[in-house]
Amino acid sequence: MKLNDLLEKNIVRLAPMAGVSNAPFRTICLDNGSGFVTTEEIDSISLVYNKSERTRLITAFSEYENPIAMQLLGCDSESLTESSKILQDLGASIIDINMGCPVPKITKKGKGAALMKDITQTAKLIKSIRNITKIPLTVKIRSGWDENNINAVEFSKMLESEGVDGITVHPRSRSQRYEGNSKWSIIKQVVDSIKIPVTGNGDVKSYDDAKRMIEFTKCKSVMIGRGAIGNPWVFNKSLEELSYEEKELFKKKTIINHLQQIKNYFPKKNLDIQIKKNLSYYAKGFYNSRELRQKIFRSSDPIENVIELFFKLFDRNVEKNKLEKISV
Repeated sequence: MKLNDLLEKNIVRLAPMAGVSNAPFRTICLDNGSGFVTTEEIDSISLVYNKSERTRLITAFSEYENPIAMQLLGCDSESLTESSKILQDLGASIIDINMGCPVPKITKKGKGAALMKDITQTAKLIKSIRNITKIPLTVKIRSGWDENNINAVEFSKMLESEGVDGITVHPRSRSQRYEGNSKWSIIKQVVDSIKIPVTGNGDVKSYDDAKRMIEFTKCKSVMIGRGAIGNPWVFNKSLEELSYEEKELFKKKTIINHLQQIKNYFPKKNLDIQIKKNLSYYAKGFYNSRELRQKIFRSSDPIENVIELFFKLFDRNVEKNKLEKISV
């Protein structure tokens, strides 16, 4: 299937996020109506040379997730081309190259958004990957390195000329990281400058936000990242048709399912931290959520006790909200 056709059928979907968009969370988002998903970033050197348990976990996906995009993080031609071959052999439907990560420990190594600093060198890198990649090749970028170097349009033109099939634009600079507002006008400028499909990303927290981004920028599709953390039902358009009680029951069942997916996926040594991390995400909207999240993380109780506490507080939060709705 051509990328353009795939994007038309998967207009709103989950964005890749390190430590978040693992197989259990991707599955839960798909259950809730997300379009095709993308793995969290896979370090190209680790994939080629280390073959660690963590790398094995990150690259694992189920048939349910097909078609799937697999995202690579790297900066040297040798490991990126070799890892692209490996991911193709594993069954990836799309190879996505991360050129947008703003985290200093990544950019200091010349990876992520640092690749936007030297268009000529990055063009050579893309050419080498394109030459061995038989499936769609996409790239995720930012608006530029900093406010004095906003080069998303020029960079996107280069990517198109080197044979990239699609681009995702997060319209904040590397120096902004996740602060301030994303400038959707930059997505629009990229859309107007190239012929390959563009996906928009940044400050999308609802289906309505996604529709507004598409209307304003004319991008082909939209990725939701941080807006989906602890909120996988952001992709579920039918949720608004439910009553408050039905909606909260649906959310509770979704969380239970997510926890079971985590238990099935992660090795025992990683279970407690993964469950605590995700429960803290889901507790974000609770009353006194900050204290609750700290309590979850600091608890030395058996993890099943922590889960039981969470759902007691979940039910209490639902009842409190119901009473407030009645009194209004």
